[in-house]
Amino acid sequence: MKKLFSISILLLIVAGCQEKESNLTFETKSYTSSTLDFCKENICPEIEIERITAIGNQELADTINNAIEQLLIKNLDIDPDESSKILTLEAALENFATSYRSYKEEFPDASAEYVFTSKSTISSNTDVLLSINIDNYSYWGGAHGYGSTSYLNFDKSTGKTLSTNEIIKNKTEFLKLAETKFKKQKGIAAEENINSTGYFFENDEFILPANLGFNDQELLLVYNPYEVASYAEGQIIITLPLDEVKEYLSIDL
Repeated sequence: MKKLFSISILLLIVAGCQEKESNLTFETKSYTSSTLDFCKENICPEIEIERITAIGNQELADTINNAIEQLLIKNLDIDPDESSKILTLEAALENFATSYRSYKEEFPDASAEYVFTSKSTISSNTDVLLSINIDNYSYWGGAHGYGSTSYLNFDKSTGKTLSTNEIIKNKTEFLKLAETKFKKQKGIAAEENINSTGYFFENDEFILPANLGFNDQELLLVYNPYEVASYAEGQIIITLPLDEVKEYLSIDL
């Protein structure tokens, strides 16, 4: 009888977790210079954001939404001295518009316009992992704008954001595999130095990029412009099939 009772309790807990997980849904919220209130009566930069918003499963949804918001705020940051005062995406966008107006007042004949665009999409969504891709482009003067890709990874069972160190469980061995893949995909001979064709890895030592993400078939290593190469090289994406990297991951995909 006690055994049956214990099994029943366990089944209820599992069912509760599954129901909680199934409640997580997503919608897209848009922000554009044509719809933002602070742009209606004054000039504004070009703004076009499509931002994923999680709904349901409150703890996990709050973690996801806050992580996306903080990333967007960071990418909108023009003045580091002001960044600590900006707590919301709306405030960051308004500050971006204010900076643009100051620029146009100082340089009224300048043809360059400020731009910020961003689009977030779900790259992978399994029982245990959610990986969100965020593509950003910004321009606020200078020779060219800057485009980048960021990944946010979440452990759906704990409701927490996953860092690279929390995803990779055997970093030393994984680095060897990743360097081999990098060299192969970029046409560098296995015996050659990682910087032999013009990359600038510090101290000639291969490192993982700041952004690591997933799709349904692959682990993606994303080196954004300037990270290990010149701007002209553009973005570098190294793909590793999940079947080849599962043994190095702390999550069971």
